[in-house]
Amino acid sequence: MTETASAPGPSFSLSLLGRFELTGTDGAVSLPNRKLAGLLAYLACTAPQRQRREKLSTLLWGSHFDAQAKQNLRQALFKLRQVLGQSALRSDGEFISLNAAVITCDVPQFERLVRKSSRDALTAAADLYRGRLVDDILVNEEGWSEWLAGERERLSELAVGAMVALGEHELSEGRAGDALLAGQRANALNSMREDAHRLIMRALSAVGRNAEALKYYRAVVVLLKQELGTGPDATTNALAAELRKVQEQKIAPPADLSHQAEHVFGNDRPSVAVLPFRNMGGDTEQDYFADGVTADIITALSRFRELVVIAAGSSFALRDKGMTSRQIAQQLGAQYVLSGHIRKAANRIRVSAELTHTGSEAQVWSNRYDRPLIDIFDLQDDVSSSVAAVVDPAVRSAEIERARRKPPTDLSAYDLYLRGLHHLWGGTREGIVKAIDLLRRSLSLDQERTATLAALAWGLVMAPPLGANMPADAASEAVGLARRAVEQDSGDAFAHAVYGFTLFGPAGDNDQGRIHASEAARLNPSSAFAWGVLGMIDSMGGDYANALACLHRSLVLSPEDSMLHMWMTGLTASYFALGQHEEGVAWARKSVRHNPSNGTGHRMLAANLVGVGRLEEAREVTRVRDAAQKTTIRDLRAMRFFKQHDALERYLSAQQIAGVAE
Repeated sequence: MTETASAPGPSFSLSLLGRFELTGTDGAVSLPNRKLAGLLAYLACTAPQRQRREKLSTLLWGSHFDAQAKQNLRQALFKLRQVLGQSALRSDGEFISLNAAVITCDVPQFERLVRKSSRDALTAAADLYRGRLVDDILVNEEGWSEWLAGERERLSELAVGAMVALGEHELSEGRAGDALLAGQRANALNSMREDAHRLIMRALSAVGRNAEALKYYRAVVVLLKQELGTGPDATTNALAAELRKVQEQKIAPPADLSHQAEHVFGNDRPSVAVLPFRNMGGDTEQDYFADGVTADIITALSRFRELVVIAAGSSFALRDKGMTSRQIAQQLGAQYVLSGHIRKAANRIRVSAELTHTGSEAQVWSNRYDRPLIDIFDLQDDVSSSVAAVVDPAVRSAEIERARRKPPTDLSAYDLYLRGLHHLWGGTREGIVKAIDLLRRSLSLDQERTATLAALAWGLVMAPPLGANMPADAASEAVGLARRAVEQDSGDAFAHAVYGFTLFGPAGDNDQGRIHASEAARLNPSSAFAWGVLGMIDSMGGDYANALACLHRSLVLSPEDSMLHMWMTGLTASYFALGQHEEGVAWARKSVRHNPSNGTGHRMLAANLVGVGRLEEAREVTRVRDAAQKTTIRDLRAMRFFKQHDALERYLSAQQIAGVAE
């Protein structure tokens, strides 16, 4: 009796969605040139169909004479067989095909999963779609370009449809946060798909953000008008009408506000009441503007998840009751009160605001905003986001100071978290080590706190650039912590921003990192941290124009922020990559002035000084910086602050000129 041997499994794995990656049993396999990779990609995408030799030669060598094109194809097939083995390619006279038993490819697998349409299959398909088809292969042939463009569009639309369908599954099973993420991923691939927009609107409403869903709808109206010259379809308009009804039916504030006060006092997060801003101009028509600013500030502040913000209905219900701010705060259960007034003069609006701690009656923060009266709604958005952006760090600073004054024997998980933040934002090697220790201790007492998970992840990511020694698994731990934070609260902008940065940096998943950072900025447009992280990702990733816009927005939103040195470092890096070295020098000097321990800021200063030809100054920066910590070109290359090859090489060359050793 003859024993039949079982067929061996595939010897190679080919990834084409995103970057081209060929992997064998011994690891990554490199091909000699782009056209060889293109030929393999085409055969894998069309397998098991047979392809005519003439079609293949035209596809990749169409600009050559016919005889030369055919010879090039023969050589390419020979080289592929050398790499993959003789059985990988099947030849039948004029036809060539790829043997799927030897090599598996993610494109056919992706298409099979989409066709299955179950929740698990769609989840796997969405995870498999890591980017455009062979995003890193450039072949300057008309046939290849036409085929690639068509395939990219087809696969992208399949991915969008899969993500929308996955979101529908999630919504139907009550996982609105996951549905929202699916919709945002779909929208990132194609912002013109209304089914993705509708999914986002329904998911926002399902998680209690109905007003935001309507605001999103208005943004879609503007987008479609600008890009397509049309409006939303009937289905989208009908959904918006339903959301408006929900908004109009919102329940009035509870008559018994003491219950709300008791609930708030039982929460360790600081609570803030925003009192209706007063119209001081005498023009009663401006009352609606004052109320609009107040309501928008409440909405903007509520996006900062570490604050408990008293609902607008409760704050407005106590207007004109003859109560003092402290009495109102006691009634509402608020530890902080934000109050202000608005005055219109000619074509300008002046808004004054102040934040008070109700227990001590000390003023925590105050500011005045003067704006030209052009578009009343843009002005309302501008003022409310500006106020909210600085109130959050002002409250946090006050809470940190309170925690630092408490005896070490009387520290709760929240106190430890606040003390950790104090060291976390300092931007020093010693501080980051203390922060990590305090945040770990906080997490040991409360393992479910989203903000602590995200803060610890941020600390683990930022420790190596600051020169702190971390365990080998610190980067993967950071990714895991940030993922847990997002899973626990999909609406937390801080968690999304940190997760985005950990995915982009330690995990190397650029596309997903940027999606989460963009989501953070969308969740909380008033968060200087969210805009700063998005700007840093774009600065490192190569979208320098958008990086500058995001980082400057972060600085405008929170001009006294403790993270200024980092966002300024992103600015100087972007200016370096763009060749605008004088601007780079100016921002680098500001960065190291804000934080003299900012090693990357010093590096960027030296690089930009080299760019403007001030070599001795650049070498002096290196000498001073490396007096205590010796950094090499090898170290800097491993950090990969620039993910674009050209920018990275120019940066390393500048560091060599500035005196950094190999």
